[in-house]
Amino acid sequence: MCCFSFDAKSNSLDSLLKLESSLPNDTNKIKVLMEISDIYIEVSFVKTIKYSKQALRISNLLGYDDGVLESLLSLANAYDYIGRYSESQEMNFKILAIYEADNNIVGMNNTFNNIGIIHYYLGNYKQAIEFTEKALSYFIAENDSNGMSICYNNLANSYSDELDYDKALVFYFKALAIDEANNDLGGVSLIKGNIGEVYIEQEKYDDAFIYLISALQAAEKTKDEWQQANVFAALGDLLSRQNKLYEAISFLLQALEINETIGAKAETGEIYNAISKVFEQKGDYIQSLHYIKLKNEINDELFSEESSGQIAEMNALYEISEKEKEILKQEAFASLQQTQKTALIVGSLIGFLLLFIIVGISVKGNLNKRKTNQTLELQKQQIETKNRDITDSIQYAKRIQGAILPSDKFIKKHLKESFVLYLPKDIVAGDFYWMDTKGDDILFAAADCTGHGVPGAMVSVVCHNALNRAVREFGLSEPAKILDKVTELVIETFEQSDANIKDGMDIALCSLNTATNELQYSGANNSLYIIQDNELIETKSDKQPIGKYMNIKPFTNHKQILNKEDKIYLFTDGYADQFGGEKGKKFKYKPFKELLLKNSNRSMKEQLDGLANSFNNWKGDLEQIDDVCVIGVRI
Repeated sequence: MCCFSFDAKSNSLDSLLKLESSLPNDTNKIKVLMEISDIYIEVSFVKTIKYSKQALRISNLLGYDDGVLESLLSLANAYDYIGRYSESQEMNFKILAIYEADNNIVGMNNTFNNIGIIHYYLGNYKQAIEFTEKALSYFIAENDSNGMSICYNNLANSYSDELDYDKALVFYFKALAIDEANNDLGGVSLIKGNIGEVYIEQEKYDDAFIYLISALQAAEKTKDEWQQANVFAALGDLLSRQNKLYEAISFLLQALEINETIGAKAETGEIYNAISKVFEQKGDYIQSLHYIKLKNEINDELFSEESSGQIAEMNALYEISEKEKEILKQEAFASLQQTQKTALIVGSLIGFLLLFIIVGISVKGNLNKRKTNQTLELQKQQIETKNRDITDSIQYAKRIQGAILPSDKFIKKHLKESFVLYLPKDIVAGDFYWMDTKGDDILFAAADCTGHGVPGAMVSVVCHNALNRAVREFGLSEPAKILDKVTELVIETFEQSDANIKDGMDIALCSLNTATNELQYSGANNSLYIIQDNELIETKSDKQPIGKYMNIKPFTNHKQILNKEDKIYLFTDGYADQFGGEKGKKFKYKPFKELLLKNSNRSMKEQLDGLANSFNNWKGDLEQIDDVCVIGVRI
């Protein structure tokens, strides 16, 4: 990160904040803002982002290039740390453009490495490897051993996550050789820990133990508590896989103590989860449940501390699918039924024997029956715990999915006259709505991913991320070009798997220019309705989805100038496909159009209420069959 000559670090935070508020928008104010940002990076990345953004805005106004670069670097780092990887990547590409314009080779290659790291976090391993290799080529040419070690380690991480453990080890050992030659104990500890974890996955447990102990010794010499906790956790994992459960818990508790001391809350939650699993292996379900509760509590605490925009990933949605949920329930209840059947037989035998044997045997039989009942009660607790964990995971996933949707405040800020009717069929949904801005253009969409519930929500994560990347990373603003790029990104994501995944998305995507009222639209199987002068005009979509398709063609871009009071409607198929009414038939699109037209002159709030009431009245007591999403906008 470049540094300013202005010396403000001797000032306290309070004095800097007072100074900043009194300064005009000049370069000195930018320097103070960045000093405030640097101080906050130790305690609040949210505030780091706030002050870096302010510095960036003023730097752009003044054409102050150093300030622009400084604030972008700060934002990229802060976004990375809190997991907002798309935003971090957007900053990285802007930084790269600056370095390329200045022909700053060192800056370019450092940024290549940072871009590769973010691609790794996003699971885009192909791109991660591509950018890291660019940086590596430069560091090799410059004989920069530190840069080479970092790149080798990052390449190894990508290959490890792709399960190519042999290639991962090649790069880990290259990095290790450099760090050992440089006597970089921190690097040695990190890489030996990574090597140990690969050996665990390869079930080479003796080798894993050797490298993890060596990593721990190096971390203790450098007094790196965070790395010590990581190694203790890995040792716990190793020993639990070897069924050495008491030793596993011992190491996990050491990791827990460190993480609690240093305030590493996310890591603490992971350790709670790991300890719970070991107690479950031991058959100590009470302790297992205790640590599951602690894990859920810390997850809730972490969630409440973060704003919705800070959650870029939805890994919780991947924890369990609906099919897996049903299998788990079936297995659990089958187990309970078998236990109950056995108990019934045992009880019958005891009852028969009671007729013929002495009172002492009767007492013994009653004791056996009590023991059986205790077993049943424990089995019941196991089932309830598993079901509660499933429900908790999905409920938590719902909160995270809700967090990536644009907030009501954000929507109303840019589209004052608008509404969103969003009715998921299950706890989480395959339908989602999306919004972003680019200059005077407001981009918004209603999307329907394959399936609903957890499977649909999993696909929606991929598609939502692809929309963000198309606009923020690739700089696209024309709807048709955005959908072309999203199709490419979605196919690329699913092709990383060996499975033949054909899931995708139907979508209606609009771009409204607030200066000219020009509307651009492109759609994948989802049309656009515009109401002008009490007439509904339909613009039809391209008849192809986002995703794998036999004959993919470029999407069509439609343009038109809208007038004041014109209404725009985007929607998925859930509303029109809902069964209901007196005969239990589909609602269909013609009545849907008529309903929109009938209510179009009412306020947007009244239109929203009217659509919701009509849907519920039509559905009646029948089950909702699909997710519902309808967006309305008045010019």
